Parts: sequence; C-alpha cells; structure tokens
Amino acid sequence: MFSAGVMRWTLFLALLWTWPVPLFGLEGMFAPVARFIQLAASLSVLIALEGTGGMVVSLVALLWVHVLVYGLILFVVTSIFVRAVLSKFPERVGVGLTVAAVVALVGWASFGVPYDTMFHHSDAHASLLELYR
Repeated sequence: MFSAGVMRWTLFLALLWTWPVPLFGLEGMFAPVARFIQLAASLSVLIALEGTGGMVVSLVALLWVHVLVYGLILFVVTSIFVRAVLSKFPERVGVGLTVAAVVALVGWASFGVPYDTMFHHSDAHASLLELYR
C-alpha cells in the first residue's frame, strides 16, 4: 500500500520544502529549495509578462540551475536513505518512520531558525514560518 516510492517522494518533498541549502554560494546564506522555486517562478512570470534583459535573466537562470542541482542531490540522498534504511523495516514501521521524519523536519524548520537569507523582509535569520510570511 505505502511503497518505497511513496516514502521516497514524501521525504523528498519534505526536504525540498525545509532543508537549508547554500544560497548562490554566498558564505553563511541558506534557504530551502522551495524558496528558490518560488523566486524563480515569480521572476519567470514577471519576465514573460513585462519582458526584461540583462541581469534579471541571469538571476532567473541561476535560480533554476540551483533548483535542478539541489533538487537532484536531495532526490539521490532520499533514494539512498529509503533503499538503505527504510526498506529494511516492515511496511508499517517504514511508514511510521517516514511520517516521523517529515514531522521532525517541518517542526525543526518551523520553530528553529535554520535559514539565513536576504530574500525576506524580517531579520536575516528566519524559521520556515518567517521565510514565507
């Protein structure tokens, strides 16, 4: 019922939404891949509607490259974890561990302060709730 593929995709999406990755290679700057997706998609729509050139197009391309690279890395890590760890347990235990991992990730990101980015209006250090406010 709840296959390894579902566990892999559930954990992958949770990591995509919460796990802080380096922002443009800037020292000490971290944001989740979902934030890159949000910024890249909104800037892409703006470019499509308004048209622009130069630096904005380069920034959007850089954002999309970051999304692809970090997304691929997180997917590979998740696949290895599910295959090496979760698939060794009975199905119910694997499901329980998957749910526990997702709850832990979302709780840590929501109530901790794992992000440090210039792309939000409050303090540079933020939780998931402040990042998307």
